Amino acid sequence: MADIVDMAQACEALERAAALANRDRRIGPGAPMVDGVAICHECGEPIAPARLIAIPGCNLCRDCQEEAEHI
Repeated sequence: MADIVDMAQACEALERAAALANRDRRIGPGAPMVDGVAICHECGEPIAPARLIAIPGCNLCRDCQEEAEHI
């Protein structure tokens, strides 16, 4: 029985690692900076500093992210 549990844990770890790698590829390097301000990839407007702190590496402003999630 322990072998099944060990295999399940190993499978879960591999799936988690793959999901995190996929997320990192989707996020990319983050938003471009102009004069020290992060700029949204979609609309070109500044991304709120609080959003950058809450979601490091984000590249969309809140409005564009919400729109992308509704598509």
